Amino acid sequence: MLELPNKQENPWTVLSISNDWKLLPSTLWKAQPPEFSPVDELIDISPMALRLLQLDVQHLRTHVEGVSTLRNLHAGSLLLPGMSPVAQKYAGHRHGVFNDRIGDGGALLLGEVATPLGRMEMYLKGVGRTPYALKGDGYQGLRSAIKEYLVSHALYGIGIPTSLPLSLCNHQRKVVRGEIEKSATMLSLCPSHVRVGHFEWLSARGNAAAMKALIAHLGGCYGEAGEMSADQFFKHAVQRAAHLVAAWQVWGFVHGALNTDDISVLGLTLGPEAGAFMESCLPSLTVGRYADDARHAFSSQCDSMKFGLGMLARALRLLLHEEQLDVTLESFDDQFENAKLCSMRSRLGLMMSRDEDSALISKWLAILHRNGSDYTSSFRHLMKWNNNEYSDSYLAKQLGSDRDDSDLCEWLIAYRHRLGSECCTHRERYRFMAGVNPITVLREKEVLSVTMAAEAGDFMPLARLRKRITQPYHGFPD
Repeated sequence: MLELPNKQENPWTVLSISNDWKLLPSTLWKAQPPEFSPVDELIDISPMALRLLQLDVQHLRTHVEGVSTLRNLHAGSLLLPGMSPVAQKYAGHRHGVFNDRIGDGGALLLGEVATPLGRMEMYLKGVGRTPYALKGDGYQGLRSAIKEYLVSHALYGIGIPTSLPLSLCNHQRKVVRGEIEKSATMLSLCPSHVRVGHFEWLSARGNAAAMKALIAHLGGCYGEAGEMSADQFFKHAVQRAAHLVAAWQVWGFVHGALNTDDISVLGLTLGPEAGAFMESCLPSLTVGRYADDARHAFSSQCDSMKFGLGMLARALRLLLHEEQLDVTLESFDDQFENAKLCSMRSRLGLMMSRDEDSALISKWLAILHRNGSDYTSSFRHLMKWNNNEYSDSYLAKQLGSDRDDSDLCEWLIAYRHRLGSECCTHRERYRFMAGVNPITVLREKEVLSVTMAAEAGDFMPLARLRKRITQPYHGFPD
């Protein structure tokens, strides 16, 4: 366990850092130091990420040497003891086309930090070109960095597995992203950034030995005490992917870039800078740079994830029989549906399982879609619904529907009947729903507002929004 620093000690000196990635075959990485880039300002530090490292946010923010150390890490002028930066190499399918020239184009794995929850990779994004940058400059624009920083915290607050940014800095260097803006770097924590694309890269090279080594490297991330077999690994990957995409669908998140080099084998949300939470219920919603590709739409995420797992299965043919892989892959659909049904049932305030729940949920979502209802708020309005005509009228109004709408009337009759089989009072149902239906969800207008403030040098709106979205089930005064 980490020792907490005393008031005089630099808080970063207590971290135990190594880089086991360098023990893997060199086909998976290239060593490279961060490019030096003077920091303009330290925009924000995440209390949630610091807690994972057992660091105290107030101590760090008031410790001159600690703040200086963090700024120098972002600037690329300092590495902590044990850090040994590498860029990871992988491949991937983009727009359904295989590309083996990609990898970490502008990010470096600085090292792995030992924590009570296991090792955490510390990644620095926006550090400049790596050998895998292709035509990119390797830098990150401030707007993109703010978006990724906030989206990751919003996912973390809801309880959806994700990498978690630790800190965000802007730099003196300018970049062109449509127009001139400041560049930024983001330091993030994650159990592992291994993607489906890593296995595609090794499969394309026929490197079974490296693939076995990579699977062994991941064993601890899955809680496997001994050596993990390829079959165990694939079963873990399928299960976690099913639960992740189910969570996206239940809480209305669209990733926006589900290529196989973006799909984590640990079931984590990686690279969500293009992502967004669905505001009006619109299953066809697409966002980001792939907004013209329906494969990245909200309603297509399950199929895209299954495609990615299919590519992982194809890569694992180096180690396993195709029939064995197919059996595991075929379990994805049931695991996804069960995970989605369980979580959506909770959002409707249903504590027990009934055969009719799936149809009830589908009809509810169809009503939200038809009316263009606000996806997040609609569940909060349903929390307040009680078994009387006034509540029916209130709910219809909030959903943008008419009180006499036949679909809504039929649904409320079915919902009343379904609640009759539950053993809870209205107050108990309300409290249960309050724990799974967020008050706050990250909205695009809020991202734009805090970005504009940050560009003007005011970072307090971003910090306040970060606090709200990491506690989405709690109300905050305006």
